Parts: sequence; structure tokens; C-alpha cells
Amino acid sequence: MNFLFVPAHNSIFDIPWALQNIDHNVDVLDSSPFDPNQSVAEQNEYLSVYLSRKHYDFVISYLFIPAVSDICAQFDIPYISWTYDSPLISLFTSSVFHKTNYTFIFDKMQCKRLTEAGVPHIFHMPLAVNLERTGCLDITPEDETLYSHDISFVGGLYENNTYNALIQAFPEALQLKLKLYLMQNMCHWETPRPWAELPAECVDFLSSQTDISSWNQTSLLSDAAYLGLLFFPRKLTQLERITVLNTLALDFDVHLYTRSPADFLQNVNIHTGVDYYTVMNKIFYLSKINLNITLPSIESGVPQRILDIMGCGGFVLTNYQKELEDLFIIGKEIEVFRTVEELKEKCSYYLTHEKERVTIAMNGYKRIRDSFTYQHQLQKMISMVQEDLK
Repeated sequence: MNFLFVPAHNSIFDIPWALQNIDHNVDVLDSSPFDPNQSVAEQNEYLSVYLSRKHYDFVISYLFIPAVSDICAQFDIPYISWTYDSPLISLFTSSVFHKTNYTFIFDKMQCKRLTEAGVPHIFHMPLAVNLERTGCLDITPEDETLYSHDISFVGGLYENNTYNALIQAFPEALQLKLKLYLMQNMCHWETPRPWAELPAECVDFLSSQTDISSWNQTSLLSDAAYLGLLFFPRKLTQLERITVLNTLALDFDVHLYTRSPADFLQNVNIHTGVDYYTVMNKIFYLSKINLNITLPSIESGVPQRILDIMGCGGFVLTNYQKELEDLFIIGKEIEVFRTVEELKEKCSYYLTHEKERVTIAMNGYKRIRDSFTYQHQLQKMISMVQEDLK
């Protein structure tokens, strides 16, 4: 079959590689990456001309790109998208209703929201790893010196968030309402945390101060829901990641690789951010414990970072996510924490029980190899689309 892969903003190229690996023909649209939240006329025209000149059975991309969806609907070409982000605001626009869409999402709760809204062809599909890429690790003695850590975390601190930018504009009483939500929900990973709406009084205050009508460009999210996603998840993530890192650094050797400022961190070994394709995989492989602290707007799904670590043969200690129990055997293929206290206990245990730690890492890698490669997942997706098209 013939596929056209459309590059999306911040996406990688494992999809076209895997499609070719399973004997499909793939062209990559040679344009700048499409932004799901911004339509660019020149890009759209270029894609339209491309589709008019050659027959494709499917157009495929990471994320859901409304402009690509609209163009595929005009040409009556099935458009397959695979979303690894939550929330992806573009999923809640009117373009998601095109019958030519086949929309695969890694988070069951996000799938449920869209299905209940009447959106066609919504499918749950966990993410994947390109094991040929992650397996090409050339570990040197220098790498072992640089990246052999007890505990490491690779990621940002989400310091650039709407809450930080606007909190001082609210009256003190409304600031307290926003802070109360953060205090009540911070570091509680026992159960999914549903998307929180911005309190009505806060929405009214914003409306009285500025024109917010242009902020929410979705057709499926209320202003309160949209603003809640702007204000809460990224700020909550900032607080949780700082809390976890500072707490662990009191008793353990903790290393952070980030491009975020580290003003609020103490006793943490700070390193600059690293390349996704090369150094990051070495850190995952050489660190005894790799932390994952999930963005709370991912309600139930398993984020890409967890699979990336496992696909490198690394040991993962992650906050609990409901879908982890569907995909992996906790305690045998992956480890989880639900509270900061449990996190500290498990760090202490696995740093002193190497056999158990290495066995879990090996089992996790085997699970990825047997069930979550790009070839596995894309073959499932194509079969599901073909079955629907019959």
C-alpha cells in the first residue's frame, strides 16, 4: 500500500521507517512540520497539490492535524493519526468529525471523551518503540563514566505555564481557589485525576479583564474546561517534579537532564538537556533507576517516556497510571509508586537489590520486544482501518 507521511511539529520519523520495514511504500512530505494548532495556507496548498499528483491509499501522521484532516476529507483519502500527547487540543475541533479520519489515541480517557461526543473512528492504541533505533547503543567507557547514575530523570520542569504567567493578576480570594486545587491534588497518583475545570468565578474574572473569546478555538470543550487545561496540569507537573527530585536528593544520588532552570532544586545534580535519539538512550540504559513523573492531563494512558526507557533495557520507576496494569505486570516488568513515601521506599529497595532490579528491566524489554514495537502497533492499526473500509 502507498502511504504519505506528513511530518508534525516535534514528531519523529519512526512511523515511516516501520511502514517500510513491513513492506509498504512510504513517501515523506518534504515540507516544514505541520503544527496541529495552527493552519498555514502555504503548507495546506502544498499538501493538496501533492495529493492531486499521486495516488495514496492512506495519509498518516503523528498527532491529529486538523488542516491535514480537512484536505484528506476533500480528496476522500483515509487519514490515520496517532496521538502521543494529552491533551491534544486539536482533537477537540470540528475537523475530528470527518468520516475519513482514523484517529488512534494512547489514552483511554481521552478516547472516551471523544467517543461520547459522537466523533467517528476513535481507537485506543498504546504507543510503541523503534527497537532497532534504541538498540543501536554504542556504549563507551566515557559514557559509563558520564551516565552511570543511581537515579536519573530526563525531562522539563514545565516552568513556562499559564498559571505562573497569570496567577498574580487574580484577586487574592481567587488565587486561593486555584492554589487549593494544586494543594489537594499534588503528588496523589493513587487514581486518575480527571481534567479539572477552572472555577466559574475565575472564568468570569478573566472575561472581565480581557477578551478570552479567541482563546478557546475548540468546538467540544467549554471555556471552563479549556482554561482548566491551560492553568492546572503544567503547574501541577512543575510542583510534582520539583517535590520528587528534592525529596529524593535528600537521601540519594539524583541526576536531572533538563533545559529548564533549576532555581528550586537542592542537592540535585543538574545536567543540560540531551538528544532524544542518542544520549538519552544511554542514560536510560546506564542508570540504575529511571524516574517517570507523568503530566497529570494524561489521565490513564502510558506516556512515551516509559516505553522509551523499557525499550533501552532500562529500569522504570513511574507514578501509577491506570493503563499500566493493562499493558504490563507491575513488579515484574515495571515498578510504580503512588505516593512520595512509596517512591522513597522503592528507590531504597531497588538500589540495594540489583538482581531484582535487573530482572525487571530485562522482563520489561522483552515485553516491549514482543508486544510494543512500531511494527506490531502499525499492523494492528492498518488492520483495523482496512476492516472498517470493507
